[in-house]
Amino acid sequence: MNLNCIVFGLIFLVVGIVFFIGVGPNWIKAWRDMPKEEKNKIHMDELSKNIGCVFLVASGIFLISGFNPGFKNAAFVWCMIAWFVLTGIDVAFITKSNRYKADAAK
Repeated sequence: MNLNCIVFGLIFLVVGIVFFIGVGPNWIKAWRDMPKEEKNKIHMDELSKNIGCVFLVASGIFLISGFNPGFKNAAFVWCMIAWFVLTGIDVAFITKSNRYKADAAK
């Protein structure tokens, strides 16, 4: 059992749940300080669920690694590399897609 992985997994789990249910953006100072006109241009509910899912996947990887030493030794690094690559692709999709832009949906 790896306590560090379990702690990180639990932190990512809490953050992932908080973003998935839509409370997470309120923790971000830049979002709180953003003018209402700018906020209205973003589908924050969908974007927040996307961010929550990214954190939940990381949480799963860390928790499995924390409770299963065989996974940590054999697959943890490869899973984290895949997570980073897929997260980068997700960020690229977010920036290029109109899915999260409220004004583009009209």
